[in-house]
Amino acid sequence: MLNFLSSITAASILPYGILWLATFAEGPITLLAAGAGIAVGKLLPLPAYLAIVTGNLTADMGWYSLGRFGKPEWIERITAKLKINPASIEELSENIQKFAPRMVFLSKMTVGLPIPTLIAVGLERVAARRWVALLVLGELIKSAIFITLGFLFAEGIQHTYGIVQIVLWVITIVLMIAGIIYFKFSNKNKNTPAAAQRFLAGESGSAQERKAGMNAKKENKGLVLIAAYNEERRIGDVVCTAKAYLPVLVVDDGSTDETARQAKKAGAMVNSYRKNQGKGVALQTGIRQALDAGYDFIITLDGDGQHDPQEIPAFLEAYRNGRQDLIIGKRDFRKMPTVRRISNTLGTLLFSWAVAHRIPDNQSGYRLVSRRLMEVLHKSAEPGYEFEVEMIVYCLMHNYPIGWVGIRTIYGDEKSKIRPLHHLRKFIQVSLRARSLMRRSVLTDN
Repeated sequence: MLNFLSSITAASILPYGILWLATFAEGPITLLAAGAGIAVGKLLPLPAYLAIVTGNLTADMGWYSLGRFGKPEWIERITAKLKINPASIEELSENIQKFAPRMVFLSKMTVGLPIPTLIAVGLERVAARRWVALLVLGELIKSAIFITLGFLFAEGIQHTYGIVQIVLWVITIVLMIAGIIYFKFSNKNKNTPAAAQRFLAGESGSAQERKAGMNAKKENKGLVLIAAYNEERRIGDVVCTAKAYLPVLVVDDGSTDETARQAKKAGAMVNSYRKNQGKGVALQTGIRQALDAGYDFIITLDGDGQHDPQEIPAFLEAYRNGRQDLIIGKRDFRKMPTVRRISNTLGTLLFSWAVAHRIPDNQSGYRLVSRRLMEVLHKSAEPGYEFEVEMIVYCLMHNYPIGWVGIRTIYGDEKSKIRPLHHLRKFIQVSLRARSLMRRSVLTDN
């Protein structure tokens, strides 16, 4: 910013003047364009932000002034012509006077609503000192979010791991959690689900019978299932290590590289899609193949090297000792990159609230899944990464026990295939759906 001030010229100010005028005329599109300009280095962040905020606030005060110049008599005439009950207009007028600050702030969090809101506030002659501070606050928040979105799209969401993305995640998740707390916790059901009580107490009678039956078997057949997409660099090493313990099936989810060939070369069975379908679809394809082949359990892990196949014996030992239907590899969030540590921690808190259980790591893809859990997973319609989250929901709904195994937290130079904003939206949907399903199971149990 100091460099900018020391080198001010007419040419250097011109882009921000144009940005101010563009914001005055059309806000949201200009906000996104400003973020893109910052990403490519054409605009400085702070001057662009100030131009955006002042441009929008100037336009807002113009709309308020337009309302101030209006005459209440006009409303009375229009009301009479449209045969609207005058009492309704009077009630609306009282509400505008009473809730003007909240209305102004909330309207700034939307696109399009600030204009009619400010005109109405001006028409009712609401003093600016009552709401202008919230107007500015709302503008600061909204501009920051829209500029960040523009920055991320221009920079490439898959390759952005800087402070701007952290701010976006924190703002979005904090607002989301605040909304959930307000709308959900006020009417929170204090009764613990019967299924949850049985789960916390341990295995049910039917589970114990199943355990005895399984102990009678001489051997349990297991399969390693890997859903892979463009993992030619690492898939061969992962398969070679994993097949020392169990047979390996790789579902190539429409890779455009040599993933399938490298997997076959390493000794895996391979099932390939021509087009990318999503991790959930790939896992369900592998599950169906495992069921048809008569496997008693599968172990799912990623093909990018983030899951160490040498830890497979830990899952096998836990399965032999406890016979849980779902055993999840628990990672150490403290060893994750900052963005992932924040998202995983908050996601775990949200999901644990949704299912009324403490789930230490709901997004780990390193898992052992029993045959009877595989047999109910076909009910899921999630094609993406959210399938792994729903897997936990179905396990709890059927009162199947869950176990945990500590695993290494590995991050290298691999590129994440998760789209943060899309994944966040889907994760919220899955969590709220999980909440609904668990509540429905309460009613059924009762």
